[in-house]
Amino acid sequence: MRQSFYLYSKVFSVLIPVLLLVALVAQAQPSDYSMAQAHSHNDYEQARPFHAAYELGFGSVEADIFLKNGELYVAHNWEDIQSDRTFRALYLNPLLEKIRANNGWPYPGKRPIQILIDLKNTGQATLKVLEQQLHPHRKQLRHVRFVISGDMPAPDKLPEQYKLFTFDGRKNLTYSPKASARVVLVSSSLMDFGGFWDGQEPMKPTMKEKVRQFVATQHVANKLVRLWATPNTELSYQTLKELGVDYLGTDDLPGLATFLQPTK
Repeated sequence: MRQSFYLYSKVFSVLIPVLLLVALVAQAQPSDYSMAQAHSHNDYEQARPFHAAYELGFGSVEADIFLKNGELYVAHNWEDIQSDRTFRALYLNPLLEKIRANNGWPYPGKRPIQILIDLKNTGQATLKVLEQQLHPHRKQLRHVRFVISGDMPAPDKLPEQYKLFTFDGRKNLTYSPKASARVVLVSSSLMDFGGFWDGQEPMKPTMKEKVRQFVATQHVANKLVRLWATPNTELSYQTLKELGVDYLGTDDLPGLATFLQPTK
């Protein structure tokens, strides 16, 4: 009898932490996916930056920015910079216009939006100019989450950064409790979990398990998850959804919208 009791105690000592982990992960990940989980990857490369994603209801859009002669330009590479493609013109002004039209919210129905901003050069200097552009509108932008990615400050510098911003964490970095409080989203390339996947055939089990563990770890830490270098296929969207990835990234905006929107 004593031996049986000891055995049951050992089993429960193992099971309880596992069950707790499962419960926390289930609570952290979205129970149902909608356009709020849609992320427009490199949105500025769309024919109609911001507007195309917004009109489909995307919950997150991504803009890469360079600082040049005191102005912020949206481009993927330095040589792609064009004088009329500023962050202010392509994103800030249209966003403020939508907020005015929706009684202080980016979307009707009191829906927020996430703007992921990839700093391409001179990180801290770029961040300062970005804050200067956003600060006068901070009240209007209170329902917009600005996530800073790219050339970010080091983890130990995050607590002292402008309060308007949150930061895009990396799985290979360690964050103090104060720094972690500034990290809402953690992103990684899908390539980090086992190489290239074309999204035409099922994901390899080894890659799938690595992604699953990564997502579970971040959800336990109360972080949202985004992957880049993911295919623009329905199989990819479905697989990432099953794995609990919070933001489904795409370059094919109508394709992801069709996948996420319920059949009418």
